[in-house]
Amino acid sequence: MASIKDIAKMAGVSTATVSHVINKTRYVSPELVDKVESAIKNADSPPKFVVRRQKKIRESIYQSQKGALLYICQDEDDNYTGEIWKKLKKLLESRGYTVVRCNCNSEFEMSIISKLLSDNNGIVGVFVSVKSDKLYVQNIIRSLQIPCIIIGNEVDDSAFDRVSTDIYKAAYDCTMHFIRSGHEKIAILMDNSLKSYNNDFMKGYENALKDGGIKLKNRYVLHKDSHDKKISDMLSGLLGGNDTPSALLITDSDYIYSVYRYIMKRNVRCPKDLSIMCVGNEGSAPYLNPALSMAENDCERIAGKAAELMLDKIKELSENDKYEVILKKPSKILVSAKMIIRDSTIGTARGPFGERGADMHTLILTEKEMDICRMKRFTAVIVYHYIGASFMKLHEQGVRDVFDRLGITIIAVMGCQMDFSMQRKQIQSLLMLEPDIMIAFPVNHTMTQDVFKEVIRTKTKLVFMGHVPDGFEGTGYVSCINVNERSNGRNIGRGLGDYLLSNHKKNIGIIRYGHQFYATNQRDSAVEQIIREEYPELRICATEVFSQKDEYEKTKELLTWHPEIDGIYVSWEGPAIKVVEALHDINREDIIVATSDLDFSVALDMAKGGCIKVLSAQQPFEEGQAAALCGANAVLGKRVPSFVAVEPVFVTAENLIKSWNAIYKSKAPREIIDALQKNEQFMSE
Repeated sequence: MASIKDIAKMAGVSTATVSHVINKTRYVSPELVDKVESAIKNADSPPKFVVRRQKKIRESIYQSQKGALLYICQDEDDNYTGEIWKKLKKLLESRGYTVVRCNCNSEFEMSIISKLLSDNNGIVGVFVSVKSDKLYVQNIIRSLQIPCIIIGNEVDDSAFDRVSTDIYKAAYDCTMHFIRSGHEKIAILMDNSLKSYNNDFMKGYENALKDGGIKLKNRYVLHKDSHDKKISDMLSGLLGGNDTPSALLITDSDYIYSVYRYIMKRNVRCPKDLSIMCVGNEGSAPYLNPALSMAENDCERIAGKAAELMLDKIKELSENDKYEVILKKPSKILVSAKMIIRDSTIGTARGPFGERGADMHTLILTEKEMDICRMKRFTAVIVYHYIGASFMKLHEQGVRDVFDRLGITIIAVMGCQMDFSMQRKQIQSLLMLEPDIMIAFPVNHTMTQDVFKEVIRTKTKLVFMGHVPDGFEGTGYVSCINVNERSNGRNIGRGLGDYLLSNHKKNIGIIRYGHQFYATNQRDSAVEQIIREEYPELRICATEVFSQKDEYEKTKELLTWHPEIDGIYVSWEGPAIKVVEALHDINREDIIVATSDLDFSVALDMAKGGCIKVLSAQQPFEEGQAAALCGANAVLGKRVPSFVAVEPVFVTAENLIKSWNAIYKSKAPREIIDALQKNEQFMSE
């Protein structure tokens, strides 16, 4: 039987190193640990010191299968610590164990724990959940001769079994959420006292930026490395000047109130000026203003994995005589954080060339500027891609509302009914009138680019609606106006997700637009992002792409292959009505539909309790106002943002009438009101 000297000689290390590896009394490099373990395994028979240790453990600690378990922690009021404690206690007491909680905030408390562990052979295992990597905590857990499981990322010691949140993945996912939401300038606020935690966090943050094609900026990384360093001073340095971030990721929930106090005092609008997300557990997160988005530790899964691992260790050591049990490499179980998106984050509207969307309120004119407009007697024309629809009527009303107050005369309004050759001729005719402002909805990206280039070679200030034709590359025109498509998609995705979950359903089909059109593509992507990130319980079964008014057939095809689908997202209201017709014809009116834009047909279906349950609507009147203000600013020689985004309105049956009144600036049609009143499902709610 090999002695400790024999093992030391075989491994090429000292006997003290062998002792430290076996007893875990101090740190030993992984390379030396491997050498010692390999020597023990290659010995002819188990070394006698291993056998003696086995026997001692079995006799002194595992005389019975049940016993007491300690939960060593620091701050008993900490949300994370408290949640883990409650769930562990419930899980293990149901298995017949006594679970005792011990704080370790002072030397006195530490001495109690040490004595308790040395005197009480009935303690069969220890959990350690502390927010510190200080040596005094490690000294206790290193001396244990019973299973010890670290819960959390803070104790920086690879010699013990561990169950913790996957901090790398949490940082990566949060950063990618910001990137997918249109943010490029993303800052983080870190506490330098927890080295292993911060290393994982920085790696996740850096790799997400790299994968998103964004260069890391050191000024965006804030280190709270001392108690004297005020968060307000750090934020002032970060948010002062021109190169300010649009998103902030906080690594420690202890800093939340300091950040919120700062933004309130400095009138930083969250999330419009700064989107905020935090990793950790903060019970007040849903009640803050705005409600805080979190990547929360999944306490239930962490406690469950820790309890399961502890029971396995206890059983293994009480029943198994093999020395490999003691030398078994520690387990490391990582649990994904739960992404909970609330009101403190928002999708940043992006224009056709990646421009960040400006708020239309930045376009407001002073009284003096308004007087100049009236005196100059500017003229304007409006070029629609089609005319007669309620959207265009409302848009024109919004334009006139501004121009009438500024004394700007609209000398022509034309629509080409989606005929690009007609639109070209109309624009050439309008240029002969030498208007000061032209507001235009291009028919498509390519067919009308030449005639719009003719416009920018004149004195006429050109404002695009919806999208910009090819060949402009963000220059030559005044601005592009559109709805905030990220908010549009967010409204739809959340509405669809919440409705399905509340009705105990989970399967989703997507029917989206098949052409490259930045606005619609952005909305479609936002819907899918929200569903995948915020609703992990839901499943996207399949996606169909429509392009040639084939939505009806695509719906039938989708449900032939995936009859389990409970809800469908459709890119906008016209195709959505075709989807509803298909669902009706195949007797699948149990499926709900979510889409964008509010018109009479979708409103009537919603009011009747039909398939359409959720939609997000543009505000054409406000978009018309924004276009008019862009034109007015331009003729006054003022600088205008190259992209202006108008926020959409979330619509369900509950706020249908109110939303209609707000969007259309008039009362809802009697037919819609009557249908809603006859809707038994709505009235019963």
